Amino acid sequence: MSKNANEGCPVSGGCDVVSCWLSKVGVTRSLLITLGLLPFAWNGVVFLKDAVLHAWNLVTALNGQ
Repeated sequence: MSKNANEGCPVSGGCDVVSCWLSKVGVTRSLLITLGLLPFAWNGVVFLKDAVLHAWNLVTALNGQ
């Protein structure tokens, strides 16, 4: 980190209050993007689990007859 207050923040190039505070606590743009995409990734996990469950039920139902 820079000790000179006149230099820009590494997060955005400028130094507004929010971006400087976020960079000081270690929050980066990539972390914010990752956190923003997590709900969509979780929907994919649930979809894949349901697909595997339905396929398993189909195989076991066909095998039982």
